[in-house]
This record gives sequence, C-alpha cells and structure tokens, in this order.
Amino acid sequence: MKRHLIILGALLAFILFSAKSCDDDPGANRDAEEEALIGAMDSVINEFGTEYLDEESLFAFTQKAKQKLMDYSDYMNMANDTSLDSAFRNQALAMTIELFKKGSGPIESFAGRVIKIDSIRLIEPLHLTGTVLYKGVLGFREGIKSLGGDTTADVSSWKKVEFLATKSNKLFATDTLRIWQVYLGEIF
Repeated sequence: MKRHLIILGALLAFILFSAKSCDDDPGANRDAEEEALIGAMDSVINEFGTEYLDEESLFAFTQKAKQKLMDYSDYMNMANDTSLDSAFRNQALAMTIELFKKGSGPIESFAGRVIKIDSIRLIEPLHLTGTVLYKGVLGFREGIKSLGGDTTADVSSWKKVEFLATKSNKLFATDTLRIWQVYLGEIF
C-alpha cells in the first residue's frame, strides 16, 4: 500500500511541476516561433540561393546524385513489379521521371525486369558549364535480370550517367526561391 502511495505522489508531483505556468505569455511563444521560421528561411536563402557552389556543396550534390541513381533503381524495380497494384507502379514511374532532367532518362517500365545498380564512382566532378549549370559524370555497373516464363536472363554492363546541379524555382511558404537542385541526365 505504501508503494502505491509513493507512486501516486510521484505522479502528482510530476504533473504539478510539468504543468504550464499561468504567467506564460502565449504571444511570446508565437513571436519566438515566427523568429525561428524567419531564421530558417534566411538560412535556406543563404545556403541554396548562392550564385556559385563551393567545394563542400559540390561534394554534397555529388553524393545526392549517387543517391538519386540508387533511387532510380529502386523506383524502376517497383514500376516493373507486376505483383504490385498498377496505381503504385505508376506512382513509382512518376517518381523515377522526377529524378531526371526533363527530356532525359528512361520513361517506360518493363514488366518482369529487375535492375541492380552498384559500384558507383565519380568519373567527372561537377564543374561550371553555364551561368547556373554544373555538370558531372558518374560511372556505375547496371545489372538487369529479366524474368520471363521459365527463362531468366542476367546481363551486367558498365554505364555512365550525366548529373546536373542547376537552379530551379522552389516554393517556400509564400515565397518562390531559385535554389540549387540535382538531377540525373542522360544514361550512356
């Protein structure tokens, strides 16, 4: 019985000490939240709105391009998986298209095909090729396994993909900013 009273007392003390004070000004919290939002917006503008990319940003965008290449493999495998619902497969294909610069990359799926990408390496680092365009090239090994009926074909080849860092419009709250984004380009 004594143990239950101690637990109950501790619980009541916790509730009492963690409750908001009547002296707290709700307007002060709102002002602090607005200042934090403005600070975050300024940080985004300073980081992503610059005219030229520094070495750290170039490295980060190269890593992001490598991740997008892996995402390409995952999304295409979902789009090619006939056991999944067609709406899910179509969404995966749409997400694949968003990884690439408009007019680049694969835009159709092949049922029963599994893509595996590995051994990604940097062939040509990002370099400035225009006023707001950086280009680079990644190399990778692509394995394709076709599953059809009683036969299975497995093909592996080395390929390259162009990747781009360019400025594009992005909506932040009520503002539209031109920020740097990474896209995959042509696979060759």
